[in-house]
Parts: sequence; C-alpha cells; structure tokens
Amino acid sequence: MITTGRRDFFKSVFVAGATLAATGMSAIRPPRAEAAAPDRIKGVCLFVPTLGKAADFVEMMNRNAPGSWTAYPLTKSLSEQYFAVRNLYEEVSGAVNTFVGVVDPATFAVIHEAIIDCGGGFHYITYEERNRVTFSVRMSEEV
Repeated sequence: MITTGRRDFFKSVFVAGATLAATGMSAIRPPRAEAAAPDRIKGVCLFVPTLGKAADFVEMMNRNAPGSWTAYPLTKSLSEQYFAVRNLYEEVSGAVNTFVGVVDPATFAVIHEAIIDCGGGFHYITYEERNRVTFSVRMSEEV
C-alpha cells in the first residue's frame, strides 16, 4: 500500500507533467512567463467514476492546473469505450492541448489501443496503485 506522503508526491508530479504537456515545454527548456497563464490549458480529463479517487483527481486537475477542462466519465462497457475514446480523441485533436486521465488498468488498455490506432502517443503512463493508472496523451501544440 502506498503511503499518503508518496501519494501526494506522485500527485504533484502528475500535475507538473500535465502542465508541461499543456504548455509544450520540455524539462530542459526554462519556463516562459506567458506559459503559466491559466487560459493556456484547454484539456480533456477521462476518468472511471467507480474508481475510488477519480472524482478527487478531476477536482485536483481543475484546482492545480487551471484552464478550460472538460471531464468525460467512462461508464460504458470496455468494447464501447474503445469507440467512445477513439471518437473523442479524433474530435478534440486540434481543439485541446491536454488530454489526461485516471482509470483502471483494463480501461487503460482499451484507451491505449484507441489512441495508438488513431496515430496518437503518450507523454507518460503511471501505474500509481494496483488499480489506478494515470496518463497524458500527446496533443497538437497549435491550440
């Protein structure tokens, strides 16, 4: 079981990664002042409502990475989720600069396939706990 201190550390690392992904910054390049503007993030957050702390994750994203967020709960069966995620990814490509999520491993396997099949890729995939995966999808920086 992960301790509260380690969990808080991973949450802060995730928020930093989502912020970097949203602003198009790399860890090597120094931050620019305008990249921190709250209106720079236009994001989508996928989550599984039945996953214990998913609602906390969505709230944390809104609080720690301010911007324009749309949360999408994944409530359908795994086979239906593939098409839902694929359609969502194609729909928001070019319209958002951040696409993140917190899901269970089975749902993530479906999401991974849907994103890869659309030609997308990932910034990071983190298995935080046995039943919790967080991820960030690479998006166009033209938004």
